[in-house]
Amino acid sequence: MTDNIEMKDVKDVEVKKAPVTKPVAKEVKAAKPAVKKAKTKKPVAKKAKARKPAESKIRKEMRDVEVEVRKEVKKEVKKVARTTRTAFEKLEDSPIAIPFKVANKTFLASVGLFMVVQKEFDKKFNEFDQKFQKFAKDGEKVVDKWEDKVEDFRKDVEKKVDEARDKVRETFKKAA
Repeated sequence: MTDNIEMKDVKDVEVKKAPVTKPVAKEVKAAKPAVKKAKTKKPVAKKAKARKPAESKIRKEMRDVEVEVRKEVKKEVKKVARTTRTAFEKLEDSPIAIPFKVANKTFLASVGLFMVVQKEFDKKFNEFDQKFQKFAKDGEKVVDKWEDKVEDFRKDVEKKVDEARDKVRETFKKAA
């Protein structure tokens, strides 16, 4: 492998497999029996698996080569990644970067300030909520008292109106 591999060269690498060769079976001529014997059933023999030692060796070698190529590609990618700089890193020491740094610090300061304000707001809101709940309960008590007073007053008024109506009816009955 070469030490100076560029990324465009890595993309163009192709891994090709070697052509697979199949073992050729030898033809065997069967000898004819001289005497015909009665047909007997013979157990069926299992076919032996044909070994392909050359093919498995080639596959193993191809896998080994592929693993080595992958390792080399990873090394080269890491080298390229280490040498490349971001746009911010390139501009970091230039005068252009100063406003960006100031803006970044200002943004972070505003986020910190917002967090402080949020905490204070939460405290004040909780205090307000507690006071509101207290006032709501007190208000309900006052409303209940006034409802009772109004109910008593209504009953007194109805009683007096009923008495006045009865007097008016009695007066009309006497006059009639």
